[in-house]
Amino acid sequence: MKRVLLALCLLAIQVNALELRDEAGGLVKLARPAQRIVSLSPHATELLYAIGAGSQLVGRDAASDYPVEARKLPSVGQYGTFNVEAILALRPDLVVAWEGPQAGPATRRLRELGIAVYASQPGTVAAISQAMRALGTLSGRDGGAAAERFDAGWTALTARYRGKTVLTVVPQVGSEPAMTVNDQQFVSAAFRACGTRNPFGGEVAAVPLISAESLLARQPDAVVALADDSAAARWLAPWRRLPLKAQFLAVDADTLGRPGPRILPATEALCRRLDALRRPSKDKID
Repeated sequence: MKRVLLALCLLAIQVNALELRDEAGGLVKLARPAQRIVSLSPHATELLYAIGAGSQLVGRDAASDYPVEARKLPSVGQYGTFNVEAILALRPDLVVAWEGPQAGPATRRLRELGIAVYASQPGTVAAISQAMRALGTLSGRDGGAAAERFDAGWTALTARYRGKTVLTVVPQVGSEPAMTVNDQQFVSAAFRACGTRNPFGGEVAAVPLISAESLLARQPDAVVALADDSAAARWLAPWRRLPLKAQFLAVDADTLGRPGPRILPATEALCRRLDALRRPSKDKID
């Protein structure tokens, strides 16, 4: 009888054991769904809350500020300066991190110490729902339901603006020097969903520089600063003095720039604002 019970226990452990490839190609192994999770990236924190795993979070990086509940969690540093000892003190059975050169030393050390680290770095909008499903598996939550809702919302959004008149829109992501993004960057997907084109989108540089001369040559319908109102006012001031017919807008960089669930309502809001600028004479999108 004891042998039978032992065999059943071992079988239960095997059934609950998880193996999953993370987004950097590493193999993550868990004996059972994680119950104590530390998130080292704001987007991962938002994704975990979105799939219902917020109660399993025991720590976060300093930049994880949404939802409000996340701010109550202990901070273990920020990207580039994570405190490994503070992470270990939280006794996590899973750490979710954006893998990169600055995070590397901390995540490498955690793996050496036997802590499971899942690299989450969605590079496209489609990858957001994939991340929800993966984190759902690792946390024992139903990530699929949240992923389906997100995918349905994004599909409906893109369909709404497909065929609308094309707007030439320049997203501005920095100042001194002024910068935009090319079409390969994550945030560009939000602007494309609204039926716009970035005249700098074909540049090889990930963040092409923009100047008064280049804006005058391209005559955009709008320049959109991804910054808070105060910073956006400074960024856009030089362009307002130019003979441009462009509209100047400001949007929140966190919601549009983070590969998390809030990009959907943020893009919906952006599209509504840009849609008001359309004129019937513009070329149609294919």
